[in-house]
Amino acid sequence: MSPTDMTGYAAGIFLMWSFLPQLIKTIRTRRAEDISIGMLSITLISALLYEIYAGLLGLTPVIIMNGIFALTVLLQLIITVMLHRQVKRRRFSANERE
Repeated sequence: MSPTDMTGYAAGIFLMWSFLPQLIKTIRTRRAEDISIGMLSITLISALLYEIYAGLLGLTPVIIMNGIFALTVLLQLIITVMLHRQVKRRRFSANERE
């Protein structure tokens, strides 16, 4: 493996690690009120565009690591949307009882 490839893999690992603490906290606390769905959506679109770019250039380390990052962001987005919906349902139910 070349130093260039190792740098690409290292960058991907750190990029993925940057999202893991938030993902773990969201799963543990089951709270996501302060997480922006818009930010996650834009980050996911960016990651997907980088996948296309890397694929066109044949950049294997970027394809692999960015793909893992995109899956991490997608998981965070899905969990956040689900938790946002639960909060809205609870608020709606509470308002109906009043």
